[in-house]
Amino acid sequence: MTTGTKIRHLREKKRLSQEELVHLVGVSQVTIGNWEQGKSIKHEYIKRLADALGAQTDYLLEEKANAMVSFNSEIATSEKGIEIFIKTPNAFFEDLNRKMDFIINKFDGSK
Repeated sequence: MTTGTKIRHLREKKRLSQEELVHLVGVSQVTIGNWEQGKSIKHEYIKRLADALGAQTDYLLEEKANAMVSFNSEIATSEKGIEIFIKTPNAFFEDLNRKMDFIINKFDGSK
């Protein structure tokens, strides 16, 4: 389940409208909609969002890929190095990129 799906599910479970969640978190309704559609969440809002939804931040941010990652059994080697082919749905890499962006932004902000 993606973070956006979890946000929408928890919001609906608590019978909150997006507008009500807006007031609890302190962002715009467009932002809540974007989060529910899978856009990234700035780290300063994660705790507020988790508190408003009655969830743990780890639960909100954890996304499990239902896809299997398979490696081509023929690994190509050359003088330039080793090439490994990974076959997986695009969602796997999109999720990986979101998590990497989150980590980079977290450490960039601490400078």
